[in-house]
Amino acid sequence: MERPPPYPQGGTPPPTLEERIPYPDLLEGVRRILKRWHEHDPEAGGSGSGRTEELTEELIRVSEAVADAATGRVVTRPGDGLVLRRRLLELLRTEIVSVWTDEAGLRPDAEEMTGALHAFQHVAEAWSPRWDDHFGVNLQGPDGLELAVEVAHDFRSPLSSILFLADTLREGGSGELNELQKRQLSLIYGAALSMVSMATDVVDLGRGGVKQGAREPTPFSVSEVMDSVREMVEPMAEAKGLELVVIPPEGDLRQGDPEALRRSLLNLTTNAVKFTSEGFIEVAAQSRGGRTVVFSVRDTGPGIPENAQPDLYRTFRPFQGRSGYHFSGTGLGLTIVRKLVKSMGGALEFETGRKLGTRFHFTLELEPVSTI
Repeated sequence: MERPPPYPQGGTPPPTLEERIPYPDLLEGVRRILKRWHEHDPEAGGSGSGRTEELTEELIRVSEAVADAATGRVVTRPGDGLVLRRRLLELLRTEIVSVWTDEAGLRPDAEEMTGALHAFQHVAEAWSPRWDDHFGVNLQGPDGLELAVEVAHDFRSPLSSILFLADTLREGGSGELNELQKRQLSLIYGAALSMVSMATDVVDLGRGGVKQGAREPTPFSVSEVMDSVREMVEPMAEAKGLELVVIPPEGDLRQGDPEALRRSLLNLTTNAVKFTSEGFIEVAAQSRGGRTVVFSVRDTGPGIPENAQPDLYRTFRPFQGRSGYHFSGTGLGLTIVRKLVKSMGGALEFETGRKLGTRFHFTLELEPVSTI
């Protein structure tokens, strides 16, 4: 899309939001963020709310920097407020992707989306912390954990952009693809999804993990949660030639924590795909009368070796042939899943056997929601 001419100079009235942010999708993203801030704190929109005005001005400056990057202008590094602007940049990038995926919203072509995401990445690099050669020293220092969390946090936005673009291309957003191209994009999608999940797990663990009873129960559709997991994991399964079977429960509407449930099933399912080379993956939910629902993820992989089972939920695991410990993607994910399941009032268990595959399962008490 072409950028309109800048607002007239020398006028008495201050420039409007539309004049300062001439890109429609950027403008819509900023509006959505401001609307959520106002809904979260209705009194914040009144006069005299200095903090809200300051945040609004910072958000506009972030959008202006993205517009500058998109048109080839130099993005300057702010003297102060860098941490806040980097957080707002990530928030705006996430909102822009949401605008594009909204059926009733703005959806530019693939080339324009790629250019916009590149502009966001350019600003992120211009505003990135200058750890440089001191990274290793800082990582071992008192703030090392927070530094690792910050790195994982910064990984998520560009990886989410890769997910979105790979899925758009795979669905024919830029034209018809042959089977080889579809398979290659499925592999890209699967790799990015695994990295997003791992980065999220690192952030959660670094900031204290999952708290018991962290969210208030809300009504949700179990089948919709399971379908969202299927949609995210299906490209990975297809790339490996695996069948993905999803079995929703009776009594679909329940009261609980849909986000914790989605993350638990997603982590278990991606792990199952990762360690299964042939056969199928089954994601199932079985109602056992009233409030009880049993969730399970079963695979036809080689099973978990007996000597590895004692360390299954350890974030850091011993590694043969190397001193010390190392991060394991599986262990990290399962640590988070066990915490998430516990936060919902359940306990993560598993059954496994050599050449029989593995079945992870947990039982939750989810109050049915009446549709009347």
